[in-house]
Amino acid sequence: MATTSAERRQWTQQGAQGAAKRTYDAVKRAIDAAADLRGTVDVFLQGSYANHTNTRGDSDVDVVVMSTSTYFPVTSQLSAAEAAREEQYGSPSSEGPYDFRKRVEHALIASFGSSHVHPKNKCLRVAKRDGYVDADVVPCNQVRRYTSFPAYGSGSYIEGISIQPLKGGRIVNYPKEHLKNGQAKNQNYVVRQRYKPTVRQIKRLRRKAVDLGLIAKGAAPGYLLECMTYNAPNSLFLPDDEDRLIRVLSWLHQQTAADMLTFKSCDEIHHLFIDDPGDHDRFNAVKVIDRLWDLL
Repeated sequence: MATTSAERRQWTQQGAQGAAKRTYDAVKRAIDAAADLRGTVDVFLQGSYANHTNTRGDSDVDVVVMSTSTYFPVTSQLSAAEAAREEQYGSPSSEGPYDFRKRVEHALIASFGSSHVHPKNKCLRVAKRDGYVDADVVPCNQVRRYTSFPAYGSGSYIEGISIQPLKGGRIVNYPKEHLKNGQAKNQNYVVRQRYKPTVRQIKRLRRKAVDLGLIAKGAAPGYLLECMTYNAPNSLFLPDDEDRLIRVLSWLHQQTAADMLTFKSCDEIHHLFIDDPGDHDRFNAVKVIDRLWDLL
């Protein structure tokens, strides 16, 4: 046993929010100040700070800047007639993603200066300063995953985002669905606000395993651990912090690589080890859980 009871209980605590909030607010002010973006974007958090699964030491904030003036349609769930109506009446994206990214970059440079804004493959990094943290600003287009498109009225859809990296193919994910589903699990009458503290415990246990050299630093991203925990049955989220961690991790430890093919991502749209954009390896996930289980 390489962890103590006191550690496991302490790991439920959320990391500090102050610097993250100041950083998000500063980025939003920068985007709001850009005249050519005003009224055509939605700015919101994604990742651990948005989902309240951040732990002490989480070092950056993910800020989405989504163009809402046009969108990418996903019509695979529609009938042929509905898809034809969407094509006729919809208003899909006309601005290139790199053009939108450049407008977002200009807005950030205008507020923070070119020395603090650094292009990355999927985002624009705004470097931290005193009292703030690094911000990964993600320019993207809206995605509409249509569930219906009636003859009269507007179509119904699930909102996602489309990211076009500088290198590699387009990435589509659904951060608002991830947030909504995580909140619903956390508020479930059986779980009773114990899902997110459990995610934080497992993330801290992962950090311990990295520090001990049991797993590589990038082997188990927080997103992957959060989604795996999301699949654990609600009945395992017991009131006692230590018992709950042991029960949830025990259940994950019992899952084979074949079992994990059924795991959903938190957005409930992707399967975590089949079509999730993160391209996660279920065999590696089994090894990671084995190492974490060894620490209990």
